[in-house]
Amino acid sequence: MKNISKTIVWVIASLFVLSVFSTCRTIESPKAVVFVYKVDNAGKEWPVNNAEVWLDPPEGTEQPDLLDYKNHKKLTNAYGEVEYDFKYEGIVQVKAQQGSGESSCGQGVLILSYDDVYRERIRLSACYDENEE
Repeated sequence: MKNISKTIVWVIASLFVLSVFSTCRTIESPKAVVFVYKVDNAGKEWPVNNAEVWLDPPEGTEQPDLLDYKNHKKLTNAYGEVEYDFKYEGIVQVKAQQGSGESSCGQGVLILSYDDVYRERIRLSACYDENEE
């Protein structure tokens, strides 16, 4: 009788431990989708294909994934989107540009959180020099 009760206690304890570990979920790394678009004279939005998108982290940033994306521009797909995967949470500026000469520019901010896909919309318009007054 003692062996049966010990076995039952052991089985119940094992099931409890297994249920605790099986309910632990993994934390998803932060992701971002940037949608780049233009607006025509009628006010209709159009996705921009092959626009360059890059991150502009603040000076002193030491996160390797942010620095990699700063030095590596991505091109938007036919839907005007680029996707990013990150290791850590954070806030970072993102910029986009299309064309050269009479180019179009825009910028936005990514707010990165674990278990989240942040979606940012960047509207392109005429570029201007930030240093001009």
